[in-house]
Amino acid sequence: MTRFFMPAYMCRSAMLLFVLMVAGCVRLYAQDFRVEGFRQLPNDVSAFISPVRDLNGDACALVKVIASSDFAFSSPLGIVKRKDDVGEILLYLPQGSRKITIKHPVLGVLRDYRFPSPLEERMTYELKIGMPEPQVTVEHDTVVLTKTVVDTVAVTKPKVKVPVAFYAMVTSSFHSNGPSFGVMFAVMRRHGMFVHARSDMRSVGETRLECNKEGYIGSSSIKPYYTGDVRRSNYAITAGLIHRLWRNVCIFEGAGYGRTATAWKLAESEGGGYALNKGLTHAGVAGELGVVVAFGRLSVMASASTIAGKQWHGNIGVGIRLGKK
Repeated sequence: MTRFFMPAYMCRSAMLLFVLMVAGCVRLYAQDFRVEGFRQLPNDVSAFISPVRDLNGDACALVKVIASSDFAFSSPLGIVKRKDDVGEILLYLPQGSRKITIKHPVLGVLRDYRFPSPLEERMTYELKIGMPEPQVTVEHDTVVLTKTVVDTVAVTKPKVKVPVAFYAMVTSSFHSNGPSFGVMFAVMRRHGMFVHARSDMRSVGETRLECNKEGYIGSSSIKPYYTGDVRRSNYAITAGLIHRLWRNVCIFEGAGYGRTATAWKLAESEGGGYALNKGLTHAGVAGELGVVVAFGRLSVMASASTIAGKQWHGNIGVGIRLGKK
């Protein structure tokens, strides 16, 4: 039988080739993860407010590594402190550090990654590590088509009938001519109607002249004398729709008519009587928007209203709510 002997230099070459192949495989394996970016965070003052100092007493730089907690790190100047935070790893490195080695128990080692510039004390940086794309395993299965007869019955959800509710409230309105008082009534299910009337129960009475807001009569440039006695009146009535938003909360909006009037009393030397101040008298379309809230049988309301867009009222009220909850 003939034996085959391999020369010594061929054995050494084969072993060297094997070692290079293994090293190449390891290098490729280590490149499964990579550094995707490194940047300075000038607006992050974490390292400045809460500094960590090295053995020489100097403040460290803070590197926030965006990676999972199973990564390990080392550097020529050492790692002063490590803290695993949510979604990132906080590394405190001595100032002047230029390189860092990144290790992973499965993905390998990325050795001596060089920073763009030496790290500065009390400065915060961000190092982002990119992970390899996960391998997707495709499993093939067999699909069998069958014909199935299905009877479909459409079932409609029964609509809940909302019981009738009735509201009765006494109200107060606040405006520039003093408070007014009134009543508000509403009846509804999901939607309904309301009416709100209020008045200050006063009247300006009979007037014989009209003046402008400053008190001048007609085209005269001479202002007559007034005694200082002022009569005012204010009333408004609105009606409209009310809607249930939630079980005990409703909103309402409506329109109607309103009038506010002011009269000044003339001095006896001017002939006496009252002059209607047209600048302070407004009449026309009234509008109202508000909300009603029920607490059991007790109900409260708040709204804003206007007369011709010239005078604004703030309204509040309290009363009772009748009907099933």
